Amino acid sequence: MAGRSSAGRFLSFGLVGLIATLSHYAVMFLGLLFLQMPVLWSFIGAAVGSVVGYILNYVYTFQSAQPHRETFVRYVIITIFSILLNTALFFVLFAVFDLPVAAAQLTSTALVFIANYAAHKTITFDIGTTKSL
Repeated sequence: MAGRSSAGRFLSFGLVGLIATLSHYAVMFLGLLFLQMPVLWSFIGAAVGSVVGYILNYVYTFQSAQPHRETFVRYVIITIFSILLNTALFFVLFAVFDLPVAAAQLTSTALVFIANYAAHKTITFDIGTTKSL
């Protein structure tokens, strides 16, 4: 991607991640108002946040020139693993370690964010189209 420094791209990824996370949390906590199933709502919220993240990262962060049919397939595969990782981490933190819902989700989100940046940076959007960090 021309014109954006590595630091600028990382900051953009963080901003997009914040927006996607807020989408995730909004769905999760609104869902909990109707049905007390935190693991289910964490999963659904992560899926919604992932769609928001794809669109914003494709357009804004990485300004990808690759066709959606290529980036989206890679994105979906990585996202499936990310959602499973988020759900597993949340389950362990909430159900096994008995952390409150918010603490379990914040911790899960931080760990999944690190894995997502590495995967999307190098696999989804960076295949020959952008400069590596």
